[in-house]
Amino acid sequence: KIPYEAIVPLKEECDNLLVPVCCSASHIAMTSIRMEPVWMILGESAGVAASMAITLDTPVQDVPYDALETKLLALGQKLERPSPRAGKKHE
Repeated sequence: KIPYEAIVPLKEECDNLLVPVCCSASHIAMTSIRMEPVWMILGESAGVAASMAITLDTPVQDVPYDALETKLLALGQKLERPSPRAGKKHE
């Protein structure tokens, strides 16, 4: 999982900025994050968060994560990697 805070700068540093491509991550995590499907998920998450911030008239840092998660799941976004055993039958 990539936490929402990884794409949102601290309020003291900057407000209403989302950075899905320049996210906060270690060099090790960045090797997985740099894959195109992850960029697409981060971009969609940032877009939905921006839309919610506008609707709620609040900075992106204050968008309630529970509401964001609910909205993303309703849109069909995968927020967790499926279990390697998901869908496999026992032999």
